[in-house]
This record gives sequence, structure tokens and C-alpha cells, in this order.
Amino acid sequence: MSTAIATLTAAFAGAFSAIGTSAERDGAVVVTSWPSVPVEIIRACRLRLVVASGSTAPTPLADAELEPGLFPGRVRQVVDAALAGRLAHVACIVIPRTSDSDYKCFLYLREFVRTGRADAMARTELFDLPCSGDAHVRRYTIGRTGALLDLVGGASGHRASDDELREEVDVTNAARAAARRLVVFRRGVPRVTGTEAFPLLGAFWHVPPREYASLANQAAEDLASRLPLRGPRVLFAGAPVDGTALHAAVEARGAVVVDELTAWTSAASGDDIRCGDDPVAALADAYRESIGPRLPAAMMHARFECVLDHVDAVVVSLPDDDATFGWDYPALRDRLSARGLPHVVLRVDPHRVLTPADGARLDSLIEAADRRHRAQHG
Repeated sequence: MSTAIATLTAAFAGAFSAIGTSAERDGAVVVTSWPSVPVEIIRACRLRLVVASGSTAPTPLADAELEPGLFPGRVRQVVDAALAGRLAHVACIVIPRTSDSDYKCFLYLREFVRTGRADAMARTELFDLPCSGDAHVRRYTIGRTGALLDLVGGASGHRASDDELREEVDVTNAARAAARRLVVFRRGVPRVTGTEAFPLLGAFWHVPPREYASLANQAAEDLASRLPLRGPRVLFAGAPVDGTALHAAVEARGAVVVDELTAWTSAASGDDIRCGDDPVAALADAYRESIGPRLPAAMMHARFECVLDHVDAVVVSLPDDDATFGWDYPALRDRLSARGLPHVVLRVDPHRVLTPADGARLDSLIEAADRRHRAQHG
């Protein structure tokens, strides 16, 4: 593993677990529960973003408070950290209203402070960014994005100017361009596994943009010299994944995960943001299209269709805590059937070891995908 790849992988994996180990370092951190908060605003106000993700790390304090089966692992990690006092010294906590569980997380955190169970916790605010493009809703989203700028500026003591926002957007666009170079090696005949690629793209949120662009460009150079990977190409759909355990389970069976519909990677390697006269409005417009449970089904289906020509099978993740994507599954299933693409639905926590039954179903999917891949590509 090259130095650039190792550095980005570590930055993705270790950012949230490091919270609470240094009060001085935490003071420059904004914590969030999902990558749909404009990172450009955080950085222009001279802070850095840390996004929580699910993991196998135990969450006993959160488990004692949160109902089972309703909250994804990333939310449990945030709540557990709050109750353990690990979020006492961060600049602020911003919970995007990405899903019902995120909104409930915000309410729980506020209640823990009110009742004294988490009195040592930084200020917590809700970032509500509806995905509708209606004119009156757009005015609201721009207003909420401006309020976020005020909040973060107050937490840091430096409210970024429009020119500073434009500069931050420019350097972050350079980071996105570097991420797009990495995505090239997942398309067509891939040269990198999804297990390796996901952290390289996910590190976009945690690494300063100039540093990220340099490391990602070096990682792209390293990947260019690799031999092509054989095996059927798999897409992840359904509830967005935020880690690599499911990638590893699929790729241990000889397939290659070449894409996943999640804000972790799609927003990192997406289109550049064009500021125009109003950088706050530009950021609001861009981030309201972040992948998540509130993204309109038509927009999610359009993104889904864009990648189906490049895959041989689809894994649909619908864990118990999902309250949205299961409703979209019938339409997704019909699209896959029309294309003759095999798929499987997995209802387990994507960070946990698969059950024997799910493992057997995944084996059958990969076999079908391999037959399809060989028939089309030899």
C-alpha cells in the first residue's frame, strides 16, 4: 500500500474515534452525523469537519437510551460519544435533518442536556436542508445555509466572507477533481476494489482540500500501474452505506464493488460547485441534492439508472433501521428485472458479519453475476 493510500485510509477510519482524546484539537472540530453539511462553510470558518460513521465499536451508553432497530450505527456512535463526554470540547455539533433517525438524534441530544445526562456537551444545532427545488423552499434552504454560516462562524470566532467562501469552494473543487481521478479506476475494467476505494473517497470530508488533492492525485498515479481486476462488478443500493464491511464480504467472494449510492463517495467525487454571485446559495443548491433518505425518489432513481450500464449485479441494503428505502424497493426491483440484472436484498447491519443464510444468498448472487459478466465480457 502506497503512503498516499495509507494516509487517506487512516484519515477516513480514525477521525471520529479520535474525538475526545485532545481538548485542544477538538476545539477546532465540527461533528456531524452524515456528510450532507457543506464542508466548505466549516473550513472557511477555520474549523474542520468530522463525520461519524457506523462501526463494530460498542455503544453501551447509547444502547441504554435508544430504541433497538431504529437508529443506524453512525447515530448510535454520536449519542454514545455525547453521553461519554467525548463531545464536550468540540466547537459545535451539527445534525443534518437527513432522516428521521438523525432528527431524533438531535432531539435526544437536546433532551440529554436538559435532563443533565450530558451536561458536558458542545452546542448542538439542527441543519434542515429540504431537497425540494420549489422557489419558496429554495429561499428557505438558502436561509438555513446562511444560518449555518453564522453558527459555525460564531463557534470559531471567524465568520467567513463571501470571498473566503468562494476561495474555499475553489480549493474543494480541486479536491473533487482529484477524487474523480480515483473513480476512473472503478469504472469499466476496475483496478481498485471497493474496500480500498471507499476510504480513499470518504477521506475527502476529513482531510483539508489541498492536502486531499495532493494525496488523491498521488493515489491515482499509484492505481494507474495496477493490473485490471477480474470478477463481476457490483453496485450497492438501498440504504446508503458508510463503511467497508459489506464491500469486504462481497469482494471476498470474487466480485468487485464498483459503486455505491451514498453521499460519502458521490458528493466527494461529484460535479464542481459554481458560486456565481452568491456562494451561500450555490452551496445550498448543491448540498440539497446529497444522497440520503430525504432525496426525492425520482432523483435517486435517476442516479441509479446512470450506473446500471456498468455493473453485473446489485446488492440492496435494507437494515432494520431503514424507514425509507424499503418503500422504493419494488420500483428498483422492477428496473433490475427489466435489465436482467441479478440482485439480493440484505437486511442486516452492514457493519456486522453476515448470517450464514445471507452469506449463502450472496454466494448465489455472485455466481449469477459471474455468469452474466462472462457472457458479456468473456
